[in-house]
Amino acid sequence: MTNITKEFTYDLADEQYHQTAHNRDTATSVYTGPAYMNLVVDSNTNKLTGATIADTEYEDYNNEEDGYYAVRVNCDTDTLMCAIMPGGTDSDATASISEDVPGSSIPYIKDDPTMPDHTYELTEIQYDRPNGTWVTPMPWKQPYITWEIELQWRNNALECADRTASDDLPSSLLNGVTAYKQYLRDYPQTFGATFGITVATAGTGYVVGDRMLISDPAYKNGQSAADILVTVRAVADGTGAITAVTKSDTRAYSYHPQAGTYNNVFYTTSSAGTGATFNLSKVATVDPWKITPLENPLEPSYVAP
Repeated sequence: MTNITKEFTYDLADEQYHQTAHNRDTATSVYTGPAYMNLVVDSNTNKLTGATIADTEYEDYNNEEDGYYAVRVNCDTDTLMCAIMPGGTDSDATASISEDVPGSSIPYIKDDPTMPDHTYELTEIQYDRPNGTWVTPMPWKQPYITWEIELQWRNNALECADRTASDDLPSSLLNGVTAYKQYLRDYPQTFGATFGITVATAGTGYVVGDRMLISDPAYKNGQSAADILVTVRAVADGTGAITAVTKSDTRAYSYHPQAGTYNNVFYTTSSAGTGATFNLSKVATVDPWKITPLENPLEPSYVAP
């Protein structure tokens, strides 16, 4: 089998795993591999499977009715398609960059530039069989983790930390677990996945359990989003001034990824209390794949920061 080495240029997303290309960025890489590849395509979807077949199989492969067919690709003229396949580029020979992650002491390390197999979603690439061409633009690589997954991990980790924390632990270890639990509770707000709420004016006449539904459209970024529920957790004796609240439905990573502050937000309430005002704020959402979460001090692999 003849191998070739070919430099090629390809389009990049605005940022790794983002699904836009407003900046029209490009990158250059080098493909080293077979001069031809036989890429296997699903007959029902016309999408790549990620598999290849040998030249010796290619002659008869498309005569079989097994739900797949093969497309022979010239890697000299259609270099990107070959480079997307596993092993098409040498990531070890690619430079990397370190990016500081807000709220984390652990940086995010990524290839520079992003390699083709981390730029395009291989198994979503379609072949236009009647015209003998690949459908463009090719689909961008999907993130391997989302905020939904990240928050589920956070919830599970917090539940596990609650179960394993025990007063009979050595004080240094118990303090570490306690700090870790607080880290997990703050996790969504630290990385911009949720709004933080502060009581700007405590008001009077409130009782524990009073609920206020924040429906101010200002913080919803022009999109459909759930109202935020604020529940009174503690009040001052004698005055009913709010001293602590709990909150729910504050997730904001999908409809409000940027930073924002909103003072004196509008709310509705059925309580007898009056005069309370609330402020909402959040930092810019951090892409979840950039975060390396801290470990529970009780984990065997834990290394003290």
